[in-house]
Amino acid sequence: MNNILVEIDNSKHVMIVADAKMLPNASALYSCVLQRHKKVSLVCCDEKINEKYSFLPWFDKIRSHKMPSSDFILEVNFTSLDVYKFLKKNNIKINNKIATALYAGLLQESENFSKNLFDGIIFAVAKELIECGADYQKCYYFMIKRTTLAVLRLKSMMLKNMTLHNSAKAAVFFISLDEIKSSGAKVEDCYEVMKEALNLPYVELSVLLDNDNNVLKLII
Repeated sequence: MNNILVEIDNSKHVMIVADAKMLPNASALYSCVLQRHKKVSLVCCDEKINEKYSFLPWFDKIRSHKMPSSDFILEVNFTSLDVYKFLKKNNIKINNKIATALYAGLLQESENFSKNLFDGIIFAVAKELIECGADYQKCYYFMIKRTTLAVLRLKSMMLKNMTLHNSAKAAVFFISLDEIKSSGAKVEDCYEVMKEALNLPYVELSVLLDNDNNVLKLII
């Protein structure tokens, strides 16, 4: 990210492009570009954006098509910690909008601070973001707690067909693409239910199979 600020300052119209999962970081960078008094557009070409992102600053500014008038395209593939370090290195003020967006990104990437891939740095950053005005309660509700009727339907189907194997160390789910479609959910929504199964006693592995016993997803 070293040259991004130079590119932004030398541009008249910055276009930020991100897939849905990168929207928290894209939202933070959108605020950053606005602070530089530049015209900015936010583009997400995903066919359907999960409603959990709807609370993010600038969500209502998202476009589905790229802007030909832009003279710098910023494709977002950075972690929230990357963006945070970039802002600190360049002495860019972290206002409440940036803080909220980055906190949401931290929650998502760390799965509610549960992944052991992160050290104490992430908690120090989260604390600073809260002090900068991050709406951490709203982040937690939308990113972690909130669900949809479609996901609840899907969860019911998956749990009904779940079995335990290998001395209860493996949770195996069976689901067809037609069942997923009928619930109104997506394949990706299955993964959250699979992760919940890892909280069962003894379970170390969660597997998703289709009707032909093909492995759709495996989570350890």
